[in-house]
Amino acid sequence: MAREQETTVPTLMEPAYVEEPHRVREYAEVFRRAAVEQQPLIVRRRGGGVAAVISLKHLELLQDLLARQQAESLASQIDWSSVAKTVPPAKWFDGDEPKPF
Repeated sequence: MAREQETTVPTLMEPAYVEEPHRVREYAEVFRRAAVEQQPLIVRRRGGGVAAVISLKHLELLQDLLARQQAESLASQIDWSSVAKTVPPAKWFDGDEPKPF
């Protein structure tokens, strides 16, 4: 029996603010909080934000979101009613061979 793959979506917490680390151990703690605790962090220098540190899971979700938004934006520019009238179905649709869906 095949197991279903579980997808865990990290919960987005409010970012915490940390002062710019000056020692290796302080950087390690920032990375640990982002990776293990899934805590987004804003690194500050002299009171102003200079960088964000997020987990790889959050980065992947952000990339997926941006790609989806771009695809939806491009799709909204297509006149789908005219495409359906002008683009014939693919030839492989006509045969008796198994279809991929």
